[in-house]
Amino acid sequence: MRATKRKQNRYSNGQRKQLLSEFRASSATSERQFCREKKIPRATWQDWRSREPRIMASKRHSRHATMGGQGHREILPFKEELLAYMRAKRGAEEHLRVFHLMRWVNSNQKAWLVQYLGSKLNEAVAYQSFRSLMLRFAARHRFRHRVPSVSKVTQKVLDDVWLGNAVHFWSTYGHYPRSQILNVDETGVFFDMPPGLTLAEIGQSSKCTKTDKHSERLTAVLTIRADGVKLPILFIVKGKPGGTIETNELPTYPPGHVYAVQENAWMDDRVWDQYLDELLAAHVVDSSVLLVDNLACHVSERSRDKVAETMFSVLEPLPPNSTSRCQPLDVGVMGPLK
Repeated sequence: MRATKRKQNRYSNGQRKQLLSEFRASSATSERQFCREKKIPRATWQDWRSREPRIMASKRHSRHATMGGQGHREILPFKEELLAYMRAKRGAEEHLRVFHLMRWVNSNQKAWLVQYLGSKLNEAVAYQSFRSLMLRFAARHRFRHRVPSVSKVTQKVLDDVWLGNAVHFWSTYGHYPRSQILNVDETGVFFDMPPGLTLAEIGQSSKCTKTDKHSERLTAVLTIRADGVKLPILFIVKGKPGGTIETNELPTYPPGHVYAVQENAWMDDRVWDQYLDELLAAHVVDSSVLLVDNLACHVSERSRDKVAETMFSVLEPLPPNSTSRCQPLDVGVMGPLK
């Protein structure tokens, strides 16, 4: 006859602490008697008793079944020093590659590196293993390869500008209802991207008779209110004003949004006037604040006067060269939209 397996119980940190405290306060004459009363396997109880000081001192949440510290052990004994180097390099907005990590280890942990490389089969395997180790270390600590972006000012300066601008804005316009605070920003949307690769039979040519070098582009102008309400989008399409696209194509586009035509699909004074007249004016019912970037057509005297005279509103520009930090739409909306 096949023996049935004993049911295995899983105890949380809170249950362990409670049972150990009960044993100390109980009148049980022996540990065996206490285990029988509480139906605790003897081996489990002995393990708890051997680790009792650590269990009782643990700060881990009572619902968790473990006290932490499990899993693969860090192979690098200089983990904190390497992380500090990586964060300092990125804090100074410098390039950081796997090569830099390998060079840092070679300069600062030479003895460890010699021992590590010596444990590998040959020099080529040792190099690849070391490089992979640095890659995994970076990924494990939330570093990823990304395309570097160029900024005219450092992140610290941007943070200071953002804080100062936030204080100025809310001290000046904080009394406005959230429905009367609007942020507008435009972003380029590329489509019909030319293929960079083609399938070709091995041993045969990969030539193509015609290759597209440029993708098509349009500009989407987004507007959102501080209370979370999204206004319709203004799409700026590439074409000649008054031409075939404007007269024949635009009427066939989906309703609910506003469409404009410009030679390069960019925002200019004429399209900005169309945005103010056809889109914004229809959704501003009271004196409002329009938060914009420093594009020339946005912050011109003509634009300020038009917003003030026709909508009785205020046009508030953002600090120069700071939209990546201060522009709400640029920070949290443009990426997911595209």
